[in-house]
Amino acid sequence: MLYSNRDVDLVQAYSAELNNRNTEIDAGIKLILAILLAVAAAFCQNGLDLVYFSIYLLAVTFFLKSDLRFILKNLLSFGIIILIPYLFGILLSLALSRLFSGPAYDLNFNAALLKMTKLFFIWYIGNLYFFTSSLEAIMDMFDKVFGPLNRVGIPVSRYLNMVMFIVNELSRTVGQFKGDIFEQAGQIFKNKQLGIKSKLKELSDILVNYIANSLQRTDEIQEQLESSGGNDCQYTLRISKNEIVAIFACVMFLLLLFA
Repeated sequence: MLYSNRDVDLVQAYSAELNNRNTEIDAGIKLILAILLAVAAAFCQNGLDLVYFSIYLLAVTFFLKSDLRFILKNLLSFGIIILIPYLFGILLSLALSRLFSGPAYDLNFNAALLKMTKLFFIWYIGNLYFFTSSLEAIMDMFDKVFGPLNRVGIPVSRYLNMVMFIVNELSRTVGQFKGDIFEQAGQIFKNKQLGIKSKLKELSDILVNYIANSLQRTDEIQEQLESSGGNDCQYTLRISKNEIVAIFACVMFLLLLFA
């Protein structure tokens, strides 16, 4: 795949950080194992299976050199994005069943807890895969697998390049937003000479400028996409000690879980 020099620098820096922080496993092997684990999580039938699955996921997490903050971030994000809306829906159903005549809302707490836990495991497995794999390795692996579709008119390499550019741009703009914009917003709130309306106007101007700059960057991304017509996939399947250990551990766990 053909990237710009700035994108290559960003990817190399990100990959170097991942290699220093995580145990390196082939992206393709890791993806297959992640899919197997996600399917296995969906077929867990009782609480004991979930306990075994939790222990195994914790072992995998620390084997890949992730830390406790990664676990806490996943719990928090899952709670905000999925669990809270789900609980709100349950409370709304209970309230409506009390206010209006009709059958009472029947909640099977054990079944609901089982489903939500399995959903969290699938969520967690996906996040663990992408968190411990470099973006370059993932894109090259997908390009290698789906590259033959380019010959039948489906521009897979172009789409993957697009994803690469967009992710890199999002990483850059998020860093800018957390740095410059938060700093400007802090200065506005600290300015006691400005009233509430003036502060809101200043904040809106900052957001407008940020959105305008983001839209301007889309043109640059489009130009980079138009200039990147080559395909230089570097992915090759690697089987080393880490891959063998990961495959053996996953197979043994699945056999013990469903034996």
